[in-house]
Amino acid sequence: MGTLRFLGLAALMFAATFVGMNWLLRVEPLKPDPRVPTFQRVDTDSPAYKLAQSSISDGDPTRDRLRHEVLDYAKALSDDPCNPTVKRYYIKAVVAYARAWLSIAPCVATRTCGSSDSQNLERARQAFGSPLDIRVRDAMTHVHAKGIFGPADFPKDTVRLVAELAADGSINSAEDTRAFRNVEARLDPDAGPAPRQDCGN
Repeated sequence: MGTLRFLGLAALMFAATFVGMNWLLRVEPLKPDPRVPTFQRVDTDSPAYKLAQSSISDGDPTRDRLRHEVLDYAKALSDDPCNPTVKRYYIKAVVAYARAWLSIAPCVATRTCGSSDSQNLERARQAFGSPLDIRVRDAMTHVHAKGIFGPADFPKDTVRLVAELAADGSINSAEDTRAFRNVEARLDPDAGPAPRQDCGN
């Protein structure tokens, strides 16, 4: 009887261990969570992808020169963010690019665009909406993410457009930046200022 009881307990313990370990080591797929980024396969043969990666522009030689200058200096500044000479040339190229944009729609600089400016805004969007312009904005965003620019680096007439094109709110005027940070602090109290590039200054 003792042996039978021992075998019964051993079988029960084996079954309990098996079920417990099976439950503990079970792999389940993750539930969808909006906070977790999703990834999708990019079809490199699709016409949309090829167009976005191309250097197709509107064919205007002056705007093409401005675009390529921004791309070249953005690449150089991305490689060496602490080089003051490259930074100065990058700022000069970006200001020229922004002023060309503003020459078509000047109301953007003063934030006074109204319904009468819709034709000019559409012309500016078409003139600076080519795949090459998208690459320019991506390059600007990449460089500005390094935190090497401040509000005083760009002239007042272009700083708002440059901030918009580069998705860099830190280069807006001190008043705009302060207002933005106040709103940002209310929305996310844990958010601190963006890290600045340390160039040993």
